[in-house]
Amino acid sequence: MQLSPLGEIAQREWLRSADIRSEIQLDVFIVMPNHLHRIVIITEVGAHGRLPLPQHTTPIRRPPRSLASFIAGFKSAATKQINVARNSSRVPVWQRNYYEHVIRADKELSSVQEYIISNPIRWAEDAENPDNQKIA
Repeated sequence: MQLSPLGEIAQREWLRSADIRSEIQLDVFIVMPNHLHRIVIITEVGAHGRLPLPQHTTPIRRPPRSLASFIAGFKSAATKQINVARNSSRVPVWQRNYYEHVIRADKELSSVQEYIISNPIRWAEDAENPDNQKIA
């Protein structure tokens, strides 16, 4: 997949995530023209030996060191950089939510990794590919 300049920003921010957040490890990922596929491993103790913070939830705040908090932080950092590159501010970049799935077995992990790695091959047939959109 040949990344656009904005895709390069998304990839760079994704790779920075493990440096910023010691409680995660990054596995395979792919930046597609209109979405990302990725596997995140959330560890109990971060790379710097810090224990996870208590998991409090309130209607306003995401639990610290949770997947939701991590994804929100990534989206925020990438959006800021993308809007600087586009010379715009407060322009939405991401859809509001995201799909998550807990991988529980090595066989499933291998299957999901293969799906992610081979995703660019299927882009030509993807219904979300703008080249496949029918003009009404």
